[in-house]
Parts: sequence; structure tokens; C-alpha cells
Amino acid sequence: MVSSQHDKSRKPYNVRTTMGILDKVTRLEKRLQQLAARGDVTPQPVEVRRGLLDEVEEMVQPAGRSRRVFPYNRLTFHVLAADAAQRAALLAVLGGDADMLALVQERLRDADCVIPRDLGVRLRLVKKAGADWQAGKAWHVSGERVEAVSPAPAGTRGEAQSPEHGPLQLAVLKGTATKKVFAVGGERVYVGRQAEVLDKDRRVVRRNHVVFADTDDPVNQTVSRAHAHIRISPSGEYRLFDDRSSYGTRIFRDGETIVLPPGSPRGTRLKVGDEIYFGQARVRVDRAK
Repeated sequence: MVSSQHDKSRKPYNVRTTMGILDKVTRLEKRLQQLAARGDVTPQPVEVRRGLLDEVEEMVQPAGRSRRVFPYNRLTFHVLAADAAQRAALLAVLGGDADMLALVQERLRDADCVIPRDLGVRLRLVKKAGADWQAGKAWHVSGERVEAVSPAPAGTRGEAQSPEHGPLQLAVLKGTATKKVFAVGGERVYVGRQAEVLDKDRRVVRRNHVVFADTDDPVNQTVSRAHAHIRISPSGEYRLFDDRSSYGTRIFRDGETIVLPPGSPRGTRLKVGDEIYFGQARVRVDRAK
């Protein structure tokens, strides 16, 4: 008798409500699939964001004993933005590399996945879909595993044989900047497009010292707002770091190209005569006059 009363007091399982939620989820998934398949419909930025994160979660791999891991430490998001209006709308929702990295980390945490410590994300808005994109899709996600660069002995290829001492300067060779020559001084020198970098709440989060103009110049557009920085040690050694830029940072030295790992805490030592590529923009390292 007691058991019967207890069963009556228990709230009935609402099958209709549960099925209604599942039906809504199914309809939304079909909507995304239809948008991806149709070339004449431009998906909304929020739908693009969801699609990107869904593909990231699909990359998660089981590692045994209920562990889930993410096999890549570099992600590149290519998103179709055919005109300036689409580009502005996408940037307003997706933000920049740092914003997308935070979203990816949140999604991986929700998926109970171990997040790589050196995970990096690049967001690239393009005007034309790549040949390897799924037909009719407005985005493409690719992942790769970049191994950390181990410290090399002094005098090995790609590093200066001795630190550069004394003040240096950067001479702009390609791209439009606020100056032709920038002095390199202080503890850190920040390089990027625009003098000030703002967050989504319009607060200043960084001030660049080497400033490329924020114009429609295709060269300048390859320079990220927070592209790279140079750190000067107390001993006078200059090291260049890529700040997870969209188009990367390279050094051309003695006929060879040195690609800087994005976000690496080690950096690369600079040498007088180096030519540095910030995306397609180029500067030369000189001794200060």
C-alpha cells in the first residue's frame, strides 16, 4: 500500500516534452545540413560558428579508460566571406583567433576532452572556397600536429652564432606603416596592424610599437592586429615571437627561411641583416644609426 502511494506521488515522465526537444534538435541539424548543401544560401554567422565547433568536436578521439583526446595542436578555420558586409558580420560573431581559441577550449571541455597545452587557432576569412572544401559549404576546418622546436646549440643553422648587442631598428621594405624606420628599444616591442588593439568591449588590450596601417592594401591585410613581438633580454639579446598571427611570421637569413612556431614561448634570436616577414609585409633588421 505504501509503495502504491509512493508511485502515485512521483511525477510522471513527460515523454511528449522530451520528444519535442529532440525534434527541435533534429530540425536544427537538418537546417544546418541544408544550408551547407545549398550554394545559393549564405548561412548566418551563428550557424557558421556552430558548424565550426561541431567539426572540432568530431575530431576528438577516444584514448581508452574513458579518456578523450584532441589529436591536433593547430587548427585553421577558413570561412567564406564574399564581401565586406559578410566579413564584418562574421568578425562581429566569431571575433579573432583568441576568441575562437576560447570557444574551442570551451567545447572540448564540454566534451570531456583533454586540451593540448599548446593549442593554437587561426581564423581566416577568404573570398573563395578552396578546392578541398566540401561542395557548397561556407567553411573548412583543418588540423595539424606541430612538434615543439627543441633548443639548438649555439652556432647551428637558423640561429645567430652570438647575440646581437646594441640598439637595433626595423626598416620597412614592403607594406604601409606609420614610419619607414622603427627603433627597437625597451623590454618588448609589439608589432601589428593598428596602433591599439581593442577587445569586443572596445577596451585597449595592446598597444603596438611597430604599426602597419589598417587599410585595404592586400599586403597590410596579412598583418594581424596582434601579430608578433620582440623581447630584449638584460644581456641585450633580441628574440622574435609570433603571437598566433593569421598569416605567420618568417625570417629570411643567409638564403634560408626560418618559420616561427606560432605561440612558441622560446622565440627566435634575431641577427642584423635578417629580413622578417609579418604575413607578406617585410622589414629588415639594422643597427640603429
